Amino acid sequence: MGTLNGTVAIITGASSGIGEGIAEMLAAEGVKVALVARRHNELQRVAEAIRNLGGTALIAPADLRDEQALYAMVEQTRTMLGPVDILVNSGGTPYITPIHEIDVQAWDACLDVNLRAPALLCAAVLPGMRERKRGYIVNIASEAGVFVYGGMGAYAISKHALRVLTELIQEENQEFGLKAWAICPGFVDTPMGAWDPNANPHNFLRVEEVVDVVRYLLTQGANVKMGPEILIRTTRNPYAPD
Repeated sequence: MGTLNGTVAIITGASSGIGEGIAEMLAAEGVKVALVARRHNELQRVAEAIRNLGGTALIAPADLRDEQALYAMVEQTRTMLGPVDILVNSGGTPYITPIHEIDVQAWDACLDVNLRAPALLCAAVLPGMRERKRGYIVNIASEAGVFVYGGMGAYAISKHALRVLTELIQEENQEFGLKAWAICPGFVDTPMGAWDPNANPHNFLRVEEVVDVVRYLLTQGANVKMGPEILIRTTRNPYAPD
């Protein structure tokens, strides 16, 4: 098993849900974490919880649609915490609609957050990881990025593309010892997971179940290769009654 103690991570979407859970898990493993999202107050809450348990957390508010803000955040992390060893792209936004009903502005916003921002951040941290021959990329995709479900619109397209981006990163960087995974969960009991009013949250995956999978992946030895696509599904029917 590998150790994460003393490494540095950037986590987008760290103000809630899966991003928050991964940030807290990494901090508990001794990782210095940079918390990225738009909501400063929520980032402050997560950072305080981490610091109260003895962890190191940097609050780095940024809009994932703002390219310059993303680059500035990466530089801030390097300056204040050190070289980036782990990048977790957990920030995301849903835009669920049939293709013939798309709104171009909403479409662009969804792809900017779910695909363009992760691609820019991966491009920003990969050169340093390649130079040091150590690094991990964790992209939070979706079950909707593995299978095709009608009506999922820009969200499904962005998550399919994010999965392919992850495969490219792994393929291009194996000789440098880097690892990349596209985590593809089904419904998760988070605010974003409530987009479908017909689904039953009691049957969803729990954040900690997804986080446990990420922890397992990150702590395997260098000789172990898994993924890059990691599909996580609940054994329960998300639409079944309690």
